[in-house]
Amino acid sequence: MSPDLTNDLRRGESVTTVVLTAAEGHAGMNDTHDALAYVAQRRQGLHAAYAAMAGVADGWSVETVRSGRVNIEVHTLTARPNVHLAFLSLPDGRDPRVHIGRRAVAQLEADRGSTKCASTVTPPLSPYAHCYTHADVVRALVTLFQRYRPTVVRTQDPSPDRRYTADHTDHKATAQFATEAVAAYGRPVAQVDYRDYNLSDTPVNLGRAASTAKQRFFADYRADDYRINPEAKNFASWQLRMRYRWPRGASWTTRADDGRLQAFAVLSGRLYTWWQTPTGWSGPASLGGSGLAPSIATADGQVFARRGGQIVVARPRFTGGRWTATWTGLGAATGTPVAVPGRTGRPALFVRNAKGGVSVRCQVTDGSWTSWQELRGPAAGTARRRAAAPSSPTPRRTVRRGSPSAPTTPSTTPTPSASPSARRPILPSLPLPRASTTPAPGRTPATPRTTPRSGVPASPRHTAVPRKTAAAAPARKRPRVVLPGRDVQDGMDAVGGSAGIELFAPTRTQVLQWRQGRGCTFVYAGAVPGVRPGGPITATRDADGNPTLVYEEAGTTSIRQAKETGRTWSGPATPLRAVFHETGEVPVPTGSRVPPPALPLPPIGVPMVATDRTGQVYALALAEDGLLYVTSRGPAGIYGPWRPVA
Repeated sequence: MSPDLTNDLRRGESVTTVVLTAAEGHAGMNDTHDALAYVAQRRQGLHAAYAAMAGVADGWSVETVRSGRVNIEVHTLTARPNVHLAFLSLPDGRDPRVHIGRRAVAQLEADRGSTKCASTVTPPLSPYAHCYTHADVVRALVTLFQRYRPTVVRTQDPSPDRRYTADHTDHKATAQFATEAVAAYGRPVAQVDYRDYNLSDTPVNLGRAASTAKQRFFADYRADDYRINPEAKNFASWQLRMRYRWPRGASWTTRADDGRLQAFAVLSGRLYTWWQTPTGWSGPASLGGSGLAPSIATADGQVFARRGGQIVVARPRFTGGRWTATWTGLGAATGTPVAVPGRTGRPALFVRNAKGGVSVRCQVTDGSWTSWQELRGPAAGTARRRAAAPSSPTPRRTVRRGSPSAPTTPSTTPTPSASPSARRPILPSLPLPRASTTPAPGRTPATPRTTPRSGVPASPRHTAVPRKTAAAAPARKRPRVVLPGRDVQDGMDAVGGSAGIELFAPTRTQVLQWRQGRGCTFVYAGAVPGVRPGGPITATRDADGNPTLVYEEAGTTSIRQAKETGRTWSGPATPLRAVFHETGEVPVPTGSRVPPPALPLPPIGVPMVATDRTGQVYALALAEDGLLYVTSRGPAGIYGPWRPVA
């Protein structure tokens, strides 16, 4: 979650991190270390790292928050009383000593009926000793949300990609608990999910300053965790990267039927909209839906989203003075949707499939859809040759314990980086108050002190949902071998129109291209030469209709562009204009050489640029306070100040 988490703390915003597990791991089983002492040491590490990120002294006070039949232990940073660590002390998923066995948190998450419970890893007479059920965990998270009022919830990966390094069961269960609690909270919040162990399977995407800070704060943590070998390659790998599980992309604004602009976002798993009016902007209004991932795409007045393993589409309508939507299911899919109108004006819908390829279905003139079909991609031999000699640095796979070359020390255990542990589930951070959730480390301050709450700066709060502690890393299954040049990533984009659709799909080493043939057929056109993407890409057409790609170059933070003229790709002679860019998201051209002024708060996802029916150009951004901000471009190409839509 860092540098996102670190940046929130540095700006003085309210951040609450919820740590689900005690993270005792195997401590005391294969060594003489006391398990409870290890839990306390991991908390000390978190205290040290959070104080360092906040830039204040490492002093904490302790209070108890009641939630139903359980007590939650909450630590508050004395010099920054808007920074909190909340500990539930659930058992680590690798601990076989628990009465319900291994994978305790995952068992609780799956037990929606709350027929079983898991005892906390605490001293017997501790006021925080409880046997948590599924309902207890959700209620505890909702209680903390109600107390700290987050607007952004940062959590781990609720649906790890099976093609890559396997994740810890605690991480996935924690993210799913956070998602359920966000839906039950009742207030619209932006949920941001982060990739975990399989970060190692992606290109480096942090600049030197961000990765250096991440390494420094991780060092503050690891000083108290005896199981970490700082030279382990997996820890070094994670500190050079940060990836969103569901990139939001730049296709969340479209024109309504009357030609006015309309923006969409998923908050608390539901679809919301803002719309242009004769006098300005209005919203948000709920369009319904539930359990939606934050990545959406718009085309032809429709909004495409992912719900579980399915793609759904909403058709908004303004009737009777309010917005409603008709929802339709479009079948199973693995990745996030990309939609673009083709020659007929009807959209084609693309998704990454479970094999790492691309599947498509198209809407025909009567509004019905063709069936899913998989696009033919590069031949295996070609992909191997390209993957064997990349022109830019590519990440090395993490060594996994149990493999012939794997280290045998407990040092391969993942742990927190700039935030709690890199391998513990860290849940949400929210802007009003921000929160993050993690599976769990924590230390009880030796001399708790209380601090007056006066003087706390008013700022968005973040809530980090539970994370699990940094105990020894679980033995992870070796992933299936996926050729870097063929495994399509989320973050595809396409250009359409009367000339037909061209689809561009980033892999870990190159960008693949398809061109529309007759109807809903697409022909593989090869890899775009010289383009090594570091993440999601943006595809546009220039004034002459030529496809142009804007992307972050792998292993750097440099924004590049490539243009296709005829069937030849080259770097445009004109310099790259100003772009919006956030780590892990697509770069979006601003349409002006002069960028808009800075937002009052960081955006969720990346801002988008759109033109209304009159030709007026707007930039729109969803910020961490949960509000949509809008600015318009003047005749000189200069954007005015950002204004919230309230």
